[in-house]
Amino acid sequence: MPDPILDRALGRVRAERARDRRRRGGVATAVGAVLAAAVLAGGVHLGRHSVPGDRVVVASAPRARMTATVSPADGWVRLRAVVAGVDPGERCRLVVTDVRGRRHVAGGWVASRGGGDTALAGAVLVDVDDVAAIGVVTEDGRTLVAGATR
Repeated sequence: MPDPILDRALGRVRAERARDRRRRGGVATAVGAVLAAAVLAGGVHLGRHSVPGDRVVVASAPRARMTATVSPADGWVRLRAVVAGVDPGERCRLVVTDVRGRRHVAGGWVASRGGGDTALAGAVLVDVDDVAAIGVVTEDGRTLVAGATR
């Protein structure tokens, strides 16, 4: 014979678990949308402050996103980037890869505990025509996000 009290208790547990799963899914979707909007806003900001000859690189990976502007100088390049989605406390580097496959570090930072966007500027001694890609690499060598300039 079924126990009505046990059935009712099990029904409540199932309902609470389903509600928690829906709530977590909604939060994850909202966080993803906010991060995507922040990177888009960063791209718009960089695009408005670009000059003719600048190259804009937009890249995304499952967890991190980057918008970067490469500005040519005389034999070297300036970089401005907005990076989002990096785990708090992660030690990162903005890296330029040239057409020969050599990596040049343009800057480094530790991702903020607040988890927001990181805006940074840097420079490397690479001619603008030799820049092949820009990426965010962790201190232990993992590439979080990268995008080609061509």
